[in-house]
Formats: sequence, structure tokens, C-alpha cells
Amino acid sequence: MRILLHGPEDLTVTDFGDPEFQVVPEAEGVHFSAMEMFATSIVLCTYSVLVSYAEQAATDTTGLAVRMGWAYHEDPYRIGDIQMDISWPGIPESRLQAAERAAEQCTLHHTLQTPPNFETRVHQGPV
Repeated sequence: MRILLHGPEDLTVTDFGDPEFQVVPEAEGVHFSAMEMFATSIVLCTYSVLVSYAEQAATDTTGLAVRMGWAYHEDPYRIGDIQMDISWPGIPESRLQAAERAAEQCTLHHTLQTPPNFETRVHQGPV
């Protein structure tokens, strides 16, 4: 898998079948941090759903790439907008809308749309 870091809040994941994990910064000062891990986890979740869809539709996933962009919002400071663009050269045009619906079935996609309850606790000593 190859992660291209285009700049702040912008990355593309390609070469999903490659067992070597590569992070390639394309701009000065860009690094793989928690937000890039977050975006990459959404990409991998989506990719796994698309692979399942491709098997059912007898469609090749060669060349599939996913680009993620995000923007921050205030009060509280967070990722407030996420854009995902999927490039899938082998998908027939007649299957584009079905593939888009399939991509939206990723568990993380659903989790962001319906946020979980989240509790944080601080302890002294081991957890």
C-alpha cells in the first residue's frame, strides 16, 4: 500500500495489494500523523467494502485509488468536512452509482454519520 501525502489535509492511497507499506510526502513539512492515520483507516474500510462489491460484480479492482481531503472546524476543534474521491478505472459506467452506494457502507462511514457514545477516564496507575 502506498500513501501519497499531497499536503496538509490531503492524501491518496494506492497499490492496495502491495504488501510493502510506503508513505510518500510530496510536499515539504508534510508528515504521517494521527489525522492521516484517521483518513487512511476510512480508506481501508471503504476499500474492503469495494473489494467485496467487486467480487459480487465480477469487476477488477486493479488501479483503484482513494483520495481523502478534510477541513478543520472550530468549537470544538475537529475534522468538520471530509471528501473522498475514488478512482476505479476498471468499473463499468453502469456500475458507478452502485459502487458509490457500496462505498458508503463502510463501518467507519456509518460511525461518523451516527457518532458513538464516547467516554474518557483518567486513572492513576495501571488501566
